[in-house]
Amino acid sequence: MSSQNTPAAGEHPGIRPDSRLTRDLATTYETGGQWTSQTLTSLLADAAVAHPELTAAVDSAGPGGSRRAMTYAELDAYVTDLAVGLRARGVTEGDSVVVMLPNCIEFAALIFAINRAGAVYTGIPVAYGTKEVRHILASTGAKVVVTQERVASATPLEVVRASYGEAAPLVVVRGDSGRGEGEIALGDLAVPAADGARLPDVLPTVDPRGLCHIGFTSGTTGAPKGVMNTNQTLIAVLRNWLAYFGAENLGAPMVNAVVSPVGHHSGFLWGVLMTAYLRGTAVYLEKWSPATAATFLREEGATVFFGAPTFLQDLLTTDLVGDPRCALRAVITTGSPVPRALPGAGRSAFGCWVGSAWGMTEIGIGISCRPGMSDPELASDGRAVPGVEVRIVGTDGEPVAADTPGRMQVRSAGLFLGYQGLPDRTREEIDAEGWFDTGDTARIDENQLVYLEGRSKDIVIRGGENIPVVAVESVLYTHPDVVDVAVVGVPDERLGERACAVVHSRTDDLTLDELNRHLLDSGVSRHFLPERLVLVPSLPKTPSGKIRKVELRQRLALVETAPQ
Repeated sequence: MSSQNTPAAGEHPGIRPDSRLTRDLATTYETGGQWTSQTLTSLLADAAVAHPELTAAVDSAGPGGSRRAMTYAELDAYVTDLAVGLRARGVTEGDSVVVMLPNCIEFAALIFAINRAGAVYTGIPVAYGTKEVRHILASTGAKVVVTQERVASATPLEVVRASYGEAAPLVVVRGDSGRGEGEIALGDLAVPAADGARLPDVLPTVDPRGLCHIGFTSGTTGAPKGVMNTNQTLIAVLRNWLAYFGAENLGAPMVNAVVSPVGHHSGFLWGVLMTAYLRGTAVYLEKWSPATAATFLREEGATVFFGAPTFLQDLLTTDLVGDPRCALRAVITTGSPVPRALPGAGRSAFGCWVGSAWGMTEIGIGISCRPGMSDPELASDGRAVPGVEVRIVGTDGEPVAADTPGRMQVRSAGLFLGYQGLPDRTREEIDAEGWFDTGDTARIDENQLVYLEGRSKDIVIRGGENIPVVAVESVLYTHPDVVDVAVVGVPDERLGERACAVVHSRTDDLTLDELNRHLLDSGVSRHFLPERLVLVPSLPKTPSGKIRKVELRQRLALVETAPQ
């Protein structure tokens, strides 16, 4: 049967108490073609059949940091061996397998192998600590965890050992050292299939409608929540965005620099999965460093990368700027609000298309800029991707007029099913008509361009007046001394909140007056000026580059309440 055919009829396995899915909605998406019978592992298998000799993946994880590469045929065979090995270790349909590794070929192979074994994949960034990892392992009931002893200063194996309860998972360790009693080497997990004809007896037929992924939110505003996806929802996101953006604009052939952690949704979806979907080459950077990344992108001939604005800001400080050997065709900044001046600076520096896209773990990319847009359009956050509905509602839940700020809601075949094990939270966030409340504040103008104004919890409300945090931050980024900035609210007895600018500055003598003069000269209303400045050596961030504003608020609150 062709992978493009509609899945078989019947009760959809995604209909469960903690899911937003209904029988009518599943039927609509399947009969309308938004959901197909492709699976994550079929993306790789189809690429291996069509182009077995093409390079599928590259990393620098060989001896002494040497370069490694695998063709599609080699990667597909390795994935099969890993899948057979997982089944031999007792992994069956619906079991949870968690991977906590740096970006590398094995991480990508495990994602496809877990899917091929009929199990459910969850990734964890290696920088996570015991609090987050304990929560994720308990939530998923992980049967297997794959990790390694050390990644730079992080010790993920130690964190995993300290995070599981009495029902210990099988711990699989990448590398030649650090294994404890009962733990096995990743090299011993792969079981070569002695007889390819018997594989159908060993490996299941993967149901594209079944749960295949639980991705956890980054926890910038609270405890991470498990976002449930099927093969259908994930592939719908890829198809929608690529049809809108144009795969030809990513390079021919596409060489995808995977700089975001694969353990995070960006690296997983737009690194591992999209590369296989387009039959390009994924080049995995294990750890972010601006200078290393510049060399990496140049030597591998990277044509595209997705990442938080932080990554692009860092590259602007490297020798990749103006380098004629830079092969970049497109840079897509996503994951956090994009300073308005950043795309233009990136285009000038690298001579390629640079634009923003809005997405969440819950929906992938739903709003995006694309090639062909004018400069004024590129100064927005883009338009809704076809297949994604976006609306802005007021406090009464009703849609507002054009150019009126409000809460942004989305609906799509690529929307997640719900929060794993949290049926009440799922119903709070997704209404009966399938609209998901993103928690973002935004406005949509008469040309359907979307302008994000920040997370609803990031909005500073001073004396009843909303301060558009993202707009203020975007202008502050254009100040020559500002490296990084976040505007957050601090409690105030009279006004409720006051705005505080937390700045990583190139100089120690930057003042609030100087920053506010810059804002006024740039046309920012006096009502929106920060009333406090805190200089810091760096801003706390998630592994994917998002600023942890909840941590900043906690730090500021401790300062406010400390004895004088």
